[in-house]
Amino acid sequence: MAARRGWTSALHPPPNWGDNPHDSVVSAVEKVSIFLFGSSVLLFARLLMRLQHPSSVETVVKGMRMRKILVVCLLVANLVRCLSLITEVASQEGLILPPIDRFTACQLPWLWNLVVLMPALVFLSAFSVMVLFWAQLHYTSTLVALPLLDCLFVCVNLACYLLVAAIVVTTFVLHAYNHLRIYMICIIGFLNALVAVSFFYYGLMAVLDLKGAARKKWSGKRLVERIVVLLVVCPMGLLVRGGCYLAWGLSARQQSQLIDLALCVSSEWLPALAALVALNPLQQGARGRSESFNDDSTDSEPLLQEEPLSPPPRFAETPGQTWVQIYPQPEQQDA
Repeated sequence: MAARRGWTSALHPPPNWGDNPHDSVVSAVEKVSIFLFGSSVLLFARLLMRLQHPSSVETVVKGMRMRKILVVCLLVANLVRCLSLITEVASQEGLILPPIDRFTACQLPWLWNLVVLMPALVFLSAFSVMVLFWAQLHYTSTLVALPLLDCLFVCVNLACYLLVAAIVVTTFVLHAYNHLRIYMICIIGFLNALVAVSFFYYGLMAVLDLKGAARKKWSGKRLVERIVVLLVVCPMGLLVRGGCYLAWGLSARQQSQLIDLALCVSSEWLPALAALVALNPLQQGARGRSESFNDDSTDSEPLLQEEPLSPPPRFAETPGQTWVQIYPQPEQQDA
């Protein structure tokens, strides 16, 4: 029992927390956050199952693929954050997980900061998928060909993860365990601000590009309104968190775990919920699907509509239907 108390006191609180994580308010907020992120995991899993219906329409395959990628990324991000919060609550209750008991008392703050901050990077990667989609839509609407945009997106995300991995390994090897949080929150704060500005810019361009078409083709789907909801909720939450993290990283002030939990909800859960509402609208799109099939389809419709489009009926595959060649007639051609 003495060893367990020593382990818990060494892990809680970390050197940079300004409040007591054993406080009842902090514990209650953590449990509520677990419920919120856990519910999001279930909702995104349900939405992903609904997206497994194949579509034969070739013009919307790319949009449906982007929608599935976004749902998978948000599902993984919410799951990682939920597991991180469960680890926090378990450690506060004195439960020692098998991988954690191998770390010394000096290494535990390093591990704690890694567990708390890594989910923020996963959420940034998920939101960057939406930035990529808005950028593709904008450049397609303006007839600008950028074939390497997907490659640039992958390289930027990979470079960010490699930078964070280098900092994690370096601080562990050099025994600079308490410096990991300072470096991590500065990087996460800068990336939050960068993703927020990019999200707002390309989302605004997408709204302007789709404004005229949405009134004619998608009047019943509220396409522009759903994009505006994302433009308000996502960049605002990311900017608030980026500003707080940069202020914490550039100053010597202690951070509050309660404020950090509130930032997790405002910059991760709320934007994910807004994306869920935009991807899974309450209204059914049956009438819109039948009308939009006759129009030219873009990649924006599959990302924001309720279900995949259905292919048109083929007379050759319908029982009782035959076809007749009208012109040219074989007899006339031989004559």
